[in-house]
Amino acid sequence: MNPFFILLLVAAFAYGRLWQALLLFAIVIWHESFHLLVAKVYRLQITDVELLPFGGVARLDAMLQLSPEIEWLVAIAGPLSNGLLVFIAYALQPYLEFDQAWFDLFIRANIGMAVFNLIPALPLDGGRILRSLAAKRRGYKEATRIASLLGQVLSVLLAGWGGYLLYLAKLQGLLHVSAGLMLFLAARQEQKNASYVFMRYLTYKKQELRLKRVLVARELVATLETSLGEVFQHFQPPCYHLVWVLDLEGRVIGCVEEIELIRALFEHGLSHKLGAIQVHKI
Repeated sequence: MNPFFILLLVAAFAYGRLWQALLLFAIVIWHESFHLLVAKVYRLQITDVELLPFGGVARLDAMLQLSPEIEWLVAIAGPLSNGLLVFIAYALQPYLEFDQAWFDLFIRANIGMAVFNLIPALPLDGGRILRSLAAKRRGYKEATRIASLLGQVLSVLLAGWGGYLLYLAKLQGLLHVSAGLMLFLAARQEQKNASYVFMRYLTYKKQELRLKRVLVARELVATLETSLGEVFQHFQPPCYHLVWVLDLEGRVIGCVEEIELIRALFEHGLSHKLGAIQVHKI
């Protein structure tokens, strides 16, 4: 639990809003649970979940960043889960008696959390969706840099708005300033982590080889014009992949190992061609 989230609960208790804060806490848990559910469907290892005032951050293994089409599915699950709660609430409203004030708070909290998390800036869900789309063209590292920069800009605007509220003697501005600071630090951390994702993947492969001692190798054949995206569609973990590269005449030029393909993916994106990667000549 992030210290800022604890601060939120303490402030809510001090102002007699503890039950409202606990409702927000429950919505955050619901939101993050759907991230984890989709991650489990794709058999991704979950490292931890950090609860934040605007939602949470689910940290998954490095394999997620190697599959942009999976990352955006995991990211979108959270906001969609809030939309599901809104739908259920309105569906049950004619049949159950709700306190109107609590009902309105429940609806606003879910819509607010979904909309805020869809802003295309890391570490928000929208930032992860943006990164997964940009990574296909610009590579994971550059896509992370762009999304994290947007996150830092958003955090400055949020903190600035909080400062303005404090200038007007509105104490809720303190929450905006705190959330802005927390968002800024989280966005910077995302940018720093991008440099270590590839190393985590290498460590994962080395540990797997050390534990199992033998990995099944899977060979693929592709041409110089084949993109990395087309190659990765045929990857089947936990195999170690070797790709034989052919020229346009069908002659074997050489071989590219899985690690070299991963490096090219992180640097250049899924549209990068095999012909632009140095191969081991035979």
